[in-house]
Amino acid sequence: MKKTILIIFFLVPLVAVAQTHSDTIRLRQVVVTATQHTTSRGQAPVAVGVVDGHQMEAVSAVNLGQALNFSTGLRVENTCQNCGANELRINGLGQAYSQILIDSRPVNSSLAGVYLLDQLPTTLIDRIEVLRGGGSALYGSNAIAGVVNVITREPRSNGASVSNTTSLIGGDSWDFSNSFNASVVSDNRKAGIAVFGHNRSREPYDRNGDGYSEIGKLKARMVGFRGYLRTSDVTKLSLQYHNIHDFRRGGDLFELPSPMAHISEGGEHDIHSANLKWDWLPASGIRHASLFASLQHIDRQSYYGERDDSEPFGTAYGYTQDLTLNYGAIYSRHFDTLWFMPAELTFGAEHTLDRLHDHTLNSPDTLRQHIGILSAYLQNEWKNLRWSILAGVRMDKHTMIDAPVVSPRLNLRYALSDHVTLRTGYASGFRAPQVYDEDLHVGAVNGELYIITNSQDLRMERSHSLNASANFCFHLGKLEADLLVEGFYTRINDAFVNELVFEDTTSGYMHYERRNAEGAEVMGINVEMTLSPIETMRLQLGGTWQSSRYNGLGKEWAEGQFEQRMERTPDIYAYLMGIYTPVKRLQLTATGTFTGPMLVYHHETESDSKHSGEGHVHKVTTPAFFDLSLKAAYSIPFGGNTALEISIGIQNIFDSYQRDLDSGPERDAAYIYGPALPRTFLFGAKLSI
Repeated sequence: MKKTILIIFFLVPLVAVAQTHSDTIRLRQVVVTATQHTTSRGQAPVAVGVVDGHQMEAVSAVNLGQALNFSTGLRVENTCQNCGANELRINGLGQAYSQILIDSRPVNSSLAGVYLLDQLPTTLIDRIEVLRGGGSALYGSNAIAGVVNVITREPRSNGASVSNTTSLIGGDSWDFSNSFNASVVSDNRKAGIAVFGHNRSREPYDRNGDGYSEIGKLKARMVGFRGYLRTSDVTKLSLQYHNIHDFRRGGDLFELPSPMAHISEGGEHDIHSANLKWDWLPASGIRHASLFASLQHIDRQSYYGERDDSEPFGTAYGYTQDLTLNYGAIYSRHFDTLWFMPAELTFGAEHTLDRLHDHTLNSPDTLRQHIGILSAYLQNEWKNLRWSILAGVRMDKHTMIDAPVVSPRLNLRYALSDHVTLRTGYASGFRAPQVYDEDLHVGAVNGELYIITNSQDLRMERSHSLNASANFCFHLGKLEADLLVEGFYTRINDAFVNELVFEDTTSGYMHYERRNAEGAEVMGINVEMTLSPIETMRLQLGGTWQSSRYNGLGKEWAEGQFEQRMERTPDIYAYLMGIYTPVKRLQLTATGTFTGPMLVYHHETESDSKHSGEGHVHKVTTPAFFDLSLKAAYSIPFGGNTALEISIGIQNIFDSYQRDLDSGPERDAAYIYGPALPRTFLFGAKLSI
């Protein structure tokens, strides 16, 4: 019944569409992610969601994860009660099936993705573009669920700002976040630079008073810049760089070093990321060529361990280095007519290298994972005001797969009228096996000796995705509205699973083999509406109904027991955002998220088990959560372009937070769900010049 009511609620405005004329709200936005050349969001061949700077400020987002909470089809959740790792899910699939780009470049490795959503501050972000589904052939074929393109701040004018956001988590733990950014552009606009910085300090938060944190301790800083130089009338050189230093720790006894705690999980990261791009832009605008190179280096020292009172200190140290390099070239050519319609032809090639070395004190060996992907792609977009046909093909040669993989992709847009746009698309993709993942590392530093090998007949994962959407924009008097209804379906064949083939309980040695399972299917409906009933008010609503199931018997979650439902995937979830400016300098914001019931697994500890011997695993269906937040911001001008903005707010007003958290040193840290923050009081100040 709840599903039906939600769908009807979103679809009611369709009745008015037939009697309206063309207008837009968000369709005027310029996007680049689908084709890597600028186009209006309304004329893009695929549906592209946008989270801009105004939205990030309205919800007081201090990092990428918080900003993505209000984008249709996306969920960000905390997956570890100790270390605070976050995971992004798009259209019901986990983060391994999505690609997070920085300025359209895929430099975020599997290691970087563990804490990336929490580590990347919004002060360096100009906007975020979200492409659900496979979409364009320009991006990696592992972008099955979707693409999140983080576009960094570009210098456009002279100005600067400094801001502070102070949060009191649960009325008990302080979280201080400070940011600055400034930009300078030359008078002739041939050069410009934007600099940005961020630091954050968060105290640990213990919800249930057992002495162990639910939200860990955090100290982080980031500095970076983005600049450009027009080296001639037709060429432009761009460079972006940022460094993140991040220390995080969960567990207990925070006043002591990690080896002296009963439980300590976390690590210290030093991350360097850089993008270099050279553009050739003839005045005619017919051709465009780019050479690019991106680099990311991660140096991480970690400690994931437990210590008994009889031990003086723990030894669960790990050390990881990861180097990712992506470079290549892309060329596009505009045709006034190519066969039957104006067209934009794009082709390019790129090479991605990832070198990961992981070492733990508990093992004499160093895990080395070297991956190379050589890719080539060809894509053409036929486009006029009524039609868009985006057809492309991508070929990837992965070092862990014998033969090149070809992934075709096709998207169609048809403007039925000035205010109704229809889209549909198909995309195929793949996922290659890799040895390293974060679970393997955590087990290794805890003294559990893992070996993972690939089955001799292991096949790559193959995916096929379909989507179809209808976009309605209309204008009734002062009311402007934009409504998107989108259906999606993804089938994954030969899904990867790790199965235990040998265990030595005395030494803790375990041998896993990566094998293929039957696969999985995910399908559902996304609905998004943006309303502006008057000039001073804007409402944005989004909701998803979906079904995520394994094929065949499903996933074996306990010995001889199988489950078809995917873990941590609610059938229904939604969000809302309302921004109202009753007077010129005052802005009121209301935001909320709804998360329906979902399946999680609870690993019962030995002391909690009602059975003899080791603890058992139980299936748990979580309750539904609604998280409502309110904020008020007032701007005080000081003449010219200088202004001070003061804000105050309450996040999660109803304190909608998990009630059955595990306690004690033997708790199941992965048994955490629901909103990431309890009731939190928010104070902010921003000075702009």
